[in-house]
Amino acid sequence: MTSYVGPSHGPDAVSILTTYLCLLLAIPAPMVVPALGSAGAPAMILALGAFCWWLWFHIHRDEPLSTGRQPVRAAVLAWLLVMLIVYAHAMAGPMVSDEISPADSGVLRLVGLCGLVLVANDGIPSLERHHTLARRIVLGAGIVALLGLFQLVTRRLWVDEIRIPGLTSASEWTIARRNGLVRPSGTATHPIEYGMVLTCVLPLAMAFARSSPTRRWLFRLLLGAIGIVVMVVISRSALICGAVAVVVMVLSWPLMAKLKALLMAAGMVAILFLTAPGVLTTITDLFTGIEDDPSVASRTGSYDLASEFISRSPILGRGFGTFLPKYWILDNGYLGLLIEGGVLGLGGLLVLIVAALILAHRAARLATNEFEADVARALTAGVAAGAAGLAFFDTFGFPQSAGAYFLLVGMSGALWRLSRDRVRAEATAIRRTTADQPNRTDRPGRPMGSPR
Repeated sequence: MTSYVGPSHGPDAVSILTTYLCLLLAIPAPMVVPALGSAGAPAMILALGAFCWWLWFHIHRDEPLSTGRQPVRAAVLAWLLVMLIVYAHAMAGPMVSDEISPADSGVLRLVGLCGLVLVANDGIPSLERHHTLARRIVLGAGIVALLGLFQLVTRRLWVDEIRIPGLTSASEWTIARRNGLVRPSGTATHPIEYGMVLTCVLPLAMAFARSSPTRRWLFRLLLGAIGIVVMVVISRSALICGAVAVVVMVLSWPLMAKLKALLMAAGMVAILFLTAPGVLTTITDLFTGIEDDPSVASRTGSYDLASEFISRSPILGRGFGTFLPKYWILDNGYLGLLIEGGVLGLGGLLVLIVAALILAHRAARLATNEFEADVARALTAGVAAGAAGLAFFDTFGFPQSAGAYFLLVGMSGALWRLSRDRVRAEATAIRRTTADQPNRTDRPGRPMGSPR
């Protein structure tokens, strides 16, 4: 029986997901295939192909998988089925003409995101390959963090000068500012999306910087870049989610490791204060002046309107992607999904998130060394940070944040599967070894325990 989804020869799931990661982070997020609209990002096209690959494998395999229970797989398939029912329900009823195309592209994006989860959960063949993918995620995030620092220093986007044949920009290129300070965005659509991607990857960077078997100096450098950029994007959402990520990550660390993390964080703040003192003042104002912040007023002022939309179809919603910005900008992924997917759609997502959190936590308990445990804790922290981010940010409305988050969800399920299978294999080997040993009571001569 096979133990994972994937070919016996050629590229495996890690190679496919690495290619997806490169397309996601290297190609500026606004660039899409014009005919496909918001679903035409190269990374999303590959994600749709990944779902087809996973489906093809299950249709054509002639032997059962030996992986046993897979809660993340069951949760994501159940959620996808619910969201397809939501889509059918929306299309069966009257719809405003400008909502039809967003609904179509929305369901395609959902299929692609679920494809990432399924391929990662079922297709990663070994713990070594899992760690390889995690390392590549840290390297990718670190590179775009360094790009953000370069944007900050030069006060230019630079990515707006990239031209790729067959792709066009779906939105205007602008460099964001707050209180006169430049807010870098890397290759993302917006600084908030950029910050959310980095906060989700931040715990993995901490894991590799603390206990990677090799090149810790490199991962510590990248961790410093990621940590500083999370602050200089000047986003309340990114800062809150970054705090969630760090707290969850260091919660089970020994005291000395916690003190080292605290010293490193203090060093980042000191560097930021010496090089850009206005950033810290602006960050402080984000929280002390919250009552006068128009973005907070927009969030709190959306509840009455949201309840009106929810009451029209509380169970199945109005269709994913159909709550257009012309109605309101919610900046709340949970509330948006409740409107578009109803109670069933939101409930399915929550079940998927909880399953990923539990499995990553269990994988940490099955780890055989500190590095494996740190990677598992990092996935727990990254999924928790992304879950917190959904309360402050429309994750599904931005390709990089959604893609990175769902990739971590799938990797959480994969890590538990691989750790569990290793424990089972070791237990089986011990039983076989014990069974093969000769019974000492069957030896000729004195029985065991008799006097010499």
